[in-house]
Amino acid sequence: MKKFNQKFLSVLLLIVLVCTSCRSVTINNKPDSKDSEITTSDKDNEANTNDPEEATAEQKKFDTFTSDLFKEIVSESSLSVHSYFSYPEDYGFKNCPYTLGDASKESFDEDNDKAQKYLDELTDFNYDYLTDNQKLTYDILKTDLEDSLNFSDFYLYEDYLSPMSGIQTSLPSFLGEFEFNAKSDVKDYIELIKLIPDYYDSVMTYETEKAEKGMGIPDFWIDSLIDSCNEFISNTDNHFLITTFNDKINKLSDIDSSEKDNYIKENTDIVKNSILPAYQKMISSLSSLKGKCKNEGGLCNYENGKKYYELLVRDLTSSDKTVSEIKDMLNKKLKKDLNSIMVLSYKDADLYDKMDKYSFDTSDPDTILKHLLGEITADFPEGYDTNYTVSDVPKDIEKYENPAYYYIPHIDNTSKNNIYINRNETYKDMDLYPVLAHEGFPGHMYQTTYFQNTNPDLIRNLLRYTGYIEGWGLYAELYSFDYSGQDKDTIKFNKAMQCLSYDVYCLADIGIHYDGWSRQETKDFITSIGYDESVGDDIFETLVEDPAVYLAYYIGYLEFTDMKETAESELGDQFNAKAFHKFILDIGPAQFEIIKDRFDIWLSKQKTTA
Repeated sequence: MKKFNQKFLSVLLLIVLVCTSCRSVTINNKPDSKDSEITTSDKDNEANTNDPEEATAEQKKFDTFTSDLFKEIVSESSLSVHSYFSYPEDYGFKNCPYTLGDASKESFDEDNDKAQKYLDELTDFNYDYLTDNQKLTYDILKTDLEDSLNFSDFYLYEDYLSPMSGIQTSLPSFLGEFEFNAKSDVKDYIELIKLIPDYYDSVMTYETEKAEKGMGIPDFWIDSLIDSCNEFISNTDNHFLITTFNDKINKLSDIDSSEKDNYIKENTDIVKNSILPAYQKMISSLSSLKGKCKNEGGLCNYENGKKYYELLVRDLTSSDKTVSEIKDMLNKKLKKDLNSIMVLSYKDADLYDKMDKYSFDTSDPDTILKHLLGEITADFPEGYDTNYTVSDVPKDIEKYENPAYYYIPHIDNTSKNNIYINRNETYKDMDLYPVLAHEGFPGHMYQTTYFQNTNPDLIRNLLRYTGYIEGWGLYAELYSFDYSGQDKDTIKFNKAMQCLSYDVYCLADIGIHYDGWSRQETKDFITSIGYDESVGDDIFETLVEDPAVYLAYYIGYLEFTDMKETAESELGDQFNAKAFHKFILDIGPAQFEIIKDRFDIWLSKQKTTA
């Protein structure tokens, strides 16, 4: 996360889209009684100490701290509560405030103050008295808070409105997933969507302030946002915020027909007369910002922009490698992938045509997922029973939504999983096989449900690291080609081609945001690799709009492959893929330097038992 509990809504939406301690909290899918407590259970090794009573007291205190911290953060908004729980009242979450947060400097500073407070409280614990799994939570949380506070001088550097992942698209998408399990959920939903116009006003006030201080977004970016907003408001009568609401409320049994009709009428009125006008107002505000941009290039062109980019890369990749180290690694990987492609192409000129050919039907998502679920058992540990649905992205937002995405299930209902596929014309040639491996098995859905069923400390549900999560998704995506039924050269070619695209995007991202490449310099680099110059403008603008995002996927992937190759090299024939994957999955989302510290210990144990 970019900020620990900062810029509440934008961070929350990043968490839910796509995340073991002694006495770790456990939550059943549905407790028998109301107001159930969030409880703990003894299931860990003891700390190494000569004072067991004091250690036990410190461990209990630590569990209380992390549990209280989780409840404090989640209960800040009814929206947050509904993001993590299907039945929030069963866990004592009642009468939480209706707020979406705001983009003000006051809120920014307040969140930094909270992060400092949490860090001070955390560092008061005696680390040596904690169990190994508590130490893992401690290390992750402490590093997260320290990283978050590094952003405290960069208030105006955040972008709420990226065309692909901005709140103008992600908030409606999230609202479509808002669960109605009881009448109280409907009431909470109605109260929250009333706040959207004011929240969007605060975002546009923020964008205006940025523009006035020379940090406004470029016109091409504004044009994309305006187009995105126009798409959203184009289908007034059958808007998906109306149709999804009607579908969900009609399935409830604790509301009579007349009440349902009243709620349906109220929601329709809010959507048509409040939310859609808020988008129209955003369009007007964005139009007024055109021509005010003083930098159409990278972050390094701003004061302290290189420092911000370094922090952003650290935040999104979860890696402690410097930008220079990452750049060197990418250049080496680029040469390797280009060489592989050249050699394989020389060997078989038909590889391009064979890339997306499979021996089974890949037009049906369920067929693909069942195939993958059956295949991964040899190399990945047993997962958990997972119910899932695969749906299309709503047409009102598909043009500027991601090609596919997975929604993280609620803590108390991990069996409910949703994957969305974008059927927009832009993605008509998309190969569903690697996409569903990324989103489903052994990707996000498998990793998320596996980790949630290890009963981790609840606070770790708030600490989801993009580098780990998306790095695992890409790792799973490329690994899945081994199950595709294709010949070895086609598999190698598929992997090399996919990696080449990331090599180019990531090096261009660093070039633009760290080295100050112009649009033309970016295009020159792209053509030097063999890409057509016609894609140069799109790549440049995409990377300006979403800095370091591609790095999150690829550097995370390279961190995983580096550990795997190290284990393979040192263990030789004794290397076991399933054991390696179990180690990665059991630790769960974390910063890579913390994972690698544990990896060294794991590897030593593997050598001892080999």
